[in-house]
Amino acid sequence: MDANIDEKQQSNSPIQSDSLTIQYSTSDLDSPISSDEDSINLEMINVKSKGEAFCDCHKKGKEKECTCGEEDTCFEWTWDEESKSHASFIKEGDREVMFHIDYSGGTAAVRGNTKLHKDQYYWEIKMTTPVYGTDMMVGVCTTDIDLNKCRHVFCSMIGQDSDSWGLSYTGHLQHKKNKQSYSSKFGQGSIVGVHLDMWHGTLSFYKNRKPLGIAYTGLQGKILYPVVSSTAARSGMKIIRCCSFPTSLQFMCCQVLRKVIPSHLDVLTAVELPPGLKDFLKNNVQWLLQPFPSSAAGPLKSSKRTYSEEDADGAGPSKRIKYKLLKEDK
Repeated sequence: MDANIDEKQQSNSPIQSDSLTIQYSTSDLDSPISSDEDSINLEMINVKSKGEAFCDCHKKGKEKECTCGEEDTCFEWTWDEESKSHASFIKEGDREVMFHIDYSGGTAAVRGNTKLHKDQYYWEIKMTTPVYGTDMMVGVCTTDIDLNKCRHVFCSMIGQDSDSWGLSYTGHLQHKKNKQSYSSKFGQGSIVGVHLDMWHGTLSFYKNRKPLGIAYTGLQGKILYPVVSSTAARSGMKIIRCCSFPTSLQFMCCQVLRKVIPSHLDVLTAVELPPGLKDFLKNNVQWLLQPFPSSAAGPLKSSKRTYSEEDADGAGPSKRIKYKLLKEDK
């Protein structure tokens, strides 16, 4: 589902999304927009969330102070200042990235600074700003991907080629330009977890710490990096957890325990373990052993997507912009 935008105006089973085109026209504007109005202050805009958040801070107007889910203090990797597109700006100890801080003219991306190739890896990305536009994505890539190739194009960048695997905020997976429904969409305040199992060669995602299931297979032997991308003006994402664990009998036992113990129970509470082992597992694989509701994940019932006014990339999620959604001839 590619969106063609005028830059000047700014399941688990394969399901192909509808082909959609967004068109802007000057006649669609209520009135001429001045340059001052183009510089929209996000604090003055009430943007409707596009998906479930981890907490209620954004609903209470406390999104700027929100630290929910940010318990970790040690991080194995951060964003790479040398591996990012021109419209990506890294801040806060290299863990937070802002995209298109003035206005958006295309797609920006940034890569992690540590290669992932043989262990179990888990990380979490928090959506710190409104989530909207053509696409905001989380995934993995190889070093062969050109992070600047879409700088003048609004697109779903991660997964456009054979060197990247992505999850869109719309809930679609993408690899080699092939899209399929996978989950419900996420929005501001959502926490997207990523589990890369290099022993089995699988990539799985979590939403607000609830497992969504295996998204990709066949990744054995590859050297991969975490990657995120966005077309949306003044959009941001933050690393709030990143850890790794050797592929071992101990880890596989933890996986089995998680499968056999009811999902609403915390494995570390349900099973009697020596205090030292319990603390060790809590510090290293709590993301795997934590409880989650049985209704956690589920693929989208439909791959059709409904757009709203706030989906325009442009200079921010402006409600002044109107557009027409046209379906291409089938």
